[in-house]
Formats: sequence, structure tokens, C-alpha cells
Amino acid sequence: MLTDGLSQGRLQLSGWLVAEDRDTPYDGSESTPNPLEERTRIRVWLVTGDVRLTRRLGVQVTTTLPDVTRSADLFNYTETFKGLGDTSVIAWHRSVTFGWYMTVNGGVSLPTGKTELPRFRPELSDGGLVPVSRLQRGTGTYDPILGVSMNRLVGFIFSPGVRVFVSGAAGVPLAENEFGMRTGASVEGGAGASREVGWHPLIIIGRLSWLHRERDVFNGIPILVGGGNWLYLTPAAAVTLGKFTVQSEIKLPLYRNLANRQLDSAWSFQAGIAWQPF
Repeated sequence: MLTDGLSQGRLQLSGWLVAEDRDTPYDGSESTPNPLEERTRIRVWLVTGDVRLTRRLGVQVTTTLPDVTRSADLFNYTETFKGLGDTSVIAWHRSVTFGWYMTVNGGVSLPTGKTELPRFRPELSDGGLVPVSRLQRGTGTYDPILGVSMNRLVGFIFSPGVRVFVSGAAGVPLAENEFGMRTGASVEGGAGASREVGWHPLIIIGRLSWLHRERDVFNGIPILVGGGNWLYLTPAAAVTLGKFTVQSEIKLPLYRNLANRQLDSAWSFQAGIAWQPF
């Protein structure tokens, strides 16, 4: 989870839940039948600590706790894992450039999640591997994370103004883990706006984002699950009450073009609470 840094306070602790149910197979951009009644239920908790070291510089640490179940009801098959996932450590720097508040992120994802030797069907399909077991809690490698975000208040729109923002982020695994698996790189960019409405502490947010994800690779051979392009619309709302901020959002795919036939969801949900004790 990338950060905009802390403009006020020295410490922020937060917890987030990301929920998604993938139950519709897509081939490219088209939905397809699901005769095996396959589905993947994803629940990921994120626990984050953000510390401002100086006026412009800080560090964020985020630990993931995934709880994922993959099933095929026709065969009464279930595969589940939950526990500690990977942990990211990110340094951030805030500055002001031509009226824009800019935050630059740079860090690494640490392989604290469990990895296992993946299993595949003995035959290739279209030159790629077809996995039998798909669930991993972590990448098993030290992966660079980069990001930048910019925002500014546009005061002449709907007084007292609208805050507009743009952002970009990338996770770029560079090496294979001990089992020969390399997680696909991902790149995301987006833009949006936020505004206080009605009740003063209430902020509504709208964001449009594009996500590109590469397929995973095993010993140099691509895996036929994952990868593709998504365009998302994300409405959100946040409320600040004293030292606490509560936020929730729904991520709606407007367009998708998947690299292969795979399950995807109609929407995903994220909610969290942040606390700044001082």
C-alpha cells in the first residue's frame, strides 16, 4: 500500500480489509460459462504503520494477512490458505512543486509470506503452464516498489474547492524465488478528485485508474493464470472524527482484457480506519 505521507502528526496506525469474490470466468474481455462452478474468495487484512521522521520524510510499513479460498463446487473441491503474507517497507518524501503537493515513494516488498513448490498439469497449453495449485501467500523474493502521487486544491470549482490528484505505482519483481517462480510485474496509474460535502468531516472521492499486470513465470515458462489490463472506476467516502478517519470504497471494472481465461470479479470492496495518536 503506497502512501501520501503525513502532513500532520508524527504517527499513523491503520487497518484495512480488501474483499473480492471472483466467480465469473473471462476470456479476454468476454465472460464465459462456468460449468465447474469455480470461485475464488479473497479477504486480505492490511496492518500499516506510518511514521513522519522529518517535515518531509517518513517511513511506512505494511503487513498483509491474506485469507483466500478457491473452490469448484461441481467436484466438491476446496483449497484454502490464510496467515502472514508479504511485508512492504517504503520511504516517502513530500514536497511542493508549482502548487502541487507531491509524494514520492520507494521501497521493497519483503518475502515474509509462505511460498511452496507450485504444481502444474504435465502438458503445456498454448506454450504455457496450467497450474493445479494456484495459491501462494507471498512472492518469495525481495521486490522493488515505486510510486508517486500529486494533488492540489482547485478553489474556483464548487467553493470551497475540489482537490484533484494523479498517481502512479509499480511493483517489479526482478528474480525467481527458490522454486523457480517469478511473480508478474504490475503497473497502475490513476486520476481523480475529492471534495468536502454537507457535513464538514465527510469527503467524497472519485477515481479512475488503469492497471496492467504481467503473467507469472515458472522457470522461464509463462503461467496461464493472471495477467491483463483493467480500467476501474472507484467511488469512495471518508469521515474524520477527531484523531480517527474511516474510509470505504468500491472498485468497479469498466473494462477488462485478460491475458488468458481466468476468474474475475464484478467489484471489490475496501474499508479501513486510521488513527493518529500524535
